[in-house]
Amino acid sequence: MATRDRRRYAAAGGSTTVAATGNTDEYVISPVSGILTEALFSGTDALATSNTNYVTFTITNLGPLGTGTRSMLAAVDGNTTRATGGAALVADTRRALTINSTAANLRVSVGDRIRIRAAVTGTLANTVTGAAWLLVFNREL
Repeated sequence: MATRDRRRYAAAGGSTTVAATGNTDEYVISPVSGILTEALFSGTDALATSNTNYVTFTITNLGPLGTGTRSMLAAVDGNTTRATGGAALVADTRRALTINSTAANLRVSVGDRIRIRAAVTGTLANTVTGAAWLLVFNREL
């Protein structure tokens, strides 16, 4: 008997531009009921680190009604472009984001609305064009 693939993927569009100020949001609808296992980001522009002007990445499961608040990424400097603890964005390079260590925050149901946010503190040196996201879920069987 053939083995079924337990992984399913959902990707937000690849034409988003992370603005130099404010929040840039992208939305994904969960294709399966399961657990978020990986979150990746990539953009076509590089962005240097800064403790004054930086991006913080967050992913929030808004649930089926768009009102949920479960944070799917860890609240760590590694999910930023801060000079202290974060990392620069390298053009056309995949960046793995640190997911939350609380298992309940990673659980999704099919059809959940998930907001991916790049929140800018200060004013970035440049925009980040071609921003693309990939969320990887292990499907519950």
